[in-house]
Amino acid sequence: MKENCCPDGYCPNGLKPEQTRRIVEGLNIYLANLNILYIKLHNLHWNVTGTGFFPLHAKTQELYEAVAEKLDEAAERIRALGCVPLASMREYLAAGTICELPGDEYPSPFVAKTIIEDFCTMLEMVRKIEAVASETSDQCTVGLLAEAMCFFEKQMWMMGAYLTRC
Repeated sequence: MKENCCPDGYCPNGLKPEQTRRIVEGLNIYLANLNILYIKLHNLHWNVTGTGFFPLHAKTQELYEAVAEKLDEAAERIRALGCVPLASMREYLAAGTICELPGDEYPSPFVAKTIIEDFCTMLEMVRKIEAVASETSDQCTVGLLAEAMCFFEKQMWMMGAYLTRC
């Protein structure tokens, strides 16, 4: 966590500095993964091939636009907690747990499976951070993460349904 988080032991949200530190650590990992995912979804958008090109080209654009909103929300929540969010690709790659993909052509089923796997990773991570936020009664963070869980679950279901056609 950046040194300027909760200066002088005071956190603007009323949480204890240690509680805020734990929440922000989780939110920064979430933010890092969102940024990696954002780039990865662009890669898949540009490089999807095969019979599923048109629906997946459109869907990946929808997804990276939604992820862009979520990463902005996460960074702003970190700021609201009195801290500074990670903000460089170097920091994102160091903190993130989702792997990048090289630029290449990707067949439709691979794209859908990759999205499901990454969203499953995101869902597991968000659940852990939400548990920490719940422990501290940080309802704003809990709400942000609950919305994220619903988003990832729905998209995993939709990609799974898409794969039944492939």
